[in-house]
Amino acid sequence: MLDILKKNIEKKLGQKILNRGDCELLSNAILETIDIEISYNTIRRVFGLAPNVKANKKTLNTLAKFIGYKHYIHFMQTYLKEEKNYLSVLVFRAVYHADKTEIIKLVQDTKSSPEDFVSFIIILSRELLYNKQYSILNQVFELEELAYDNFSYSEVLFIGNSIGLLLRKQHLEDNAFLYNTNFLRCVYLTFVDYSSLNGYYADWAGVINKSKKTKELQIFTKAILEFRKFLNKKTVTDSFENLAFNPNLNPILCSRLLSIKIMANKYDDLEQILDAYYKIHSGIKSLLIDYSYELFITAITTKNRVLMHYLIKRIDLGENKLFYYHKYHLNLFYLMGMFYHKMIQNKSNQRTYKKLFSLNNTSHSYEDYVTLLHSIFLYSEAKTKSLKETIKNDYIQLNKKLAYPYFSEAYLINYFIDK
Repeated sequence: MLDILKKNIEKKLGQKILNRGDCELLSNAILETIDIEISYNTIRRVFGLAPNVKANKKTLNTLAKFIGYKHYIHFMQTYLKEEKNYLSVLVFRAVYHADKTEIIKLVQDTKSSPEDFVSFIIILSRELLYNKQYSILNQVFELEELAYDNFSYSEVLFIGNSIGLLLRKQHLEDNAFLYNTNFLRCVYLTFVDYSSLNGYYADWAGVINKSKKTKELQIFTKAILEFRKFLNKKTVTDSFENLAFNPNLNPILCSRLLSIKIMANKYDDLEQILDAYYKIHSGIKSLLIDYSYELFITAITTKNRVLMHYLIKRIDLGENKLFYYHKYHLNLFYLMGMFYHKMIQNKSNQRTYKKLFSLNNTSHSYEDYVTLLHSIFLYSEAKTKSLKETIKNDYIQLNKKLAYPYFSEAYLINYFIDK
């Protein structure tokens, strides 16, 4: 933001700040305009013409006032809002004209500017989807600027979840996206829609499974289709050999592959498998939650008490959220803890985990699925017949939408009764 502030100062002054004379000129202009003295040496440091020292709050506020803002924070807040509105207008105009060349240039220019490129892409995608300009959006995702490696993981999550939610309601009418590597990596792999494993997301997986994409995409897609089999009460096949133990694969994908292995096989000594898995994947502590993510879901869904117990021993309840998305991962851990401690009738620990869990901290793509699991816990805790009936009806209605045979009425009623 400081660079943007300096550009705005030069614009108001009508010239670049390149030497001591320019700094003296700006110092005088500030004094005449807002009646505040600021040393030309201070200005030299701000503009990189003298040894750099971080500008203090007073200096930043003075410079912001010179270009018409109350203070530096006011400048940041107002400028970001104005720029977002400006970008939105540019997007609306380009989409209205359906001008592919103009849109592509806008994407490239925005990427090379200091603007919020991620928010811009989300706004652009929303407008192109709303106007059913699928071909243009597909070409946007084919650009180098949209390559997965150009974003941080948190940015990819923001893009994937935002666009994924749009596509849940407005399904793609062009399968070309399913051959677009950038789209697949930024959206398909990120927004794993557990509410649509018998819907549009399964259709995508079916198409992608037949295409020759990257090895990781193929493995991921096959794993999703195997989990879908489980939810549809069909036989799950573990065709992944020992890929779950591969340190070069994405951590969450590894947890998904191990989940399939557990679902497909009846292990007499599951702890031995888990020990081997975590021995390989325990090198980077910050990724421990990622390597466990799908195991939380699997443990609850399959009522696997051994797996629950192992994960609770392995993961510290006070685990730090090293990345913002870890709050969603840990939230599933808390839910699993609620289930496990209810199973073993440890009310004290059950209350501890219950206080930590919140449906509001559930990833959008897992929200319906987790709500379904949570309703099982609520049903078991309900004290009155009428409340149980209400929760049961909500559960039945939600699963009608999801259409997963595994989640029967008997599963709800007997979850904590059956051993």
